[in-house]
Amino acid sequence: MPGFAPPGYRLENLSRTHHRKRFVTGDSRVDEWLIHKALGAMEKNTSTTRVLVSADSAVAGFYTLANTALDVSLVPPALFAGAVPTRAPPTLTVAWLGVDTRFARQGLGTKLFARALADGVQINRLVRFVAVIVDALTDDNIRFYQGHGFAPVPGTTSKLYLPATTLLQVAAGS
Repeated sequence: MPGFAPPGYRLENLSRTHHRKRFVTGDSRVDEWLIHKALGAMEKNTSTTRVLVSADSAVAGFYTLANTALDVSLVPPALFAGAVPTRAPPTLTVAWLGVDTRFARQGLGTKLFARALADGVQINRLVRFVAVIVDALTDDNIRFYQGHGFAPVPGTTSKLYLPATTLLQVAAGS
C-alpha cells in the first residue's frame, strides 16, 4: 500500500527517537503499551509496532502486529472445515491499535487498521497463517471489528478473527 500515510504524516517502525511519552488515547492500557512496552517487545522480536508520525514529529497513532498461535480449543470450526487441528494453527494478531486524542476523529484509526491488514496480506505471502486475530478492549471495539467482517472466536468474550482466506479475497478485490 504505497502512499498509505495521509498528507503530512509518515509511517515508520517504532524506534527510540519517537516521542511516545505524550501519547494519550484515553485508554491507559493502550497508552501503557506504546509508552512502556512496545519498543521492548520489538527488541525481543515478539512484535512489530508501526507509528504514524505527524509533520511536527508527534506520534499520531500506531498499531502492533505479532505472530501468534490460536489454542486448538478455541479454533473456530469454519477455519478447518469442521475438523479440529492437532496443533495450534499460526495466526497474525493485530495486538494493539491506538490514535492520540489530539488526532482523533480524522479517520486515522480506520486507516491504521487498513494498513495493518495490508501488512498482513504481505506477511501471508511469506509466512502463512490461518486467521487475523484481534483482542477487542471495549464493546465499541468489538462492534468496529465485527463491522469489518471479524467474527467472535468461540468460547471467548473479546477475541475476534478474520479467516486469512477472507483477508486475501478482500485484498484481491473478490
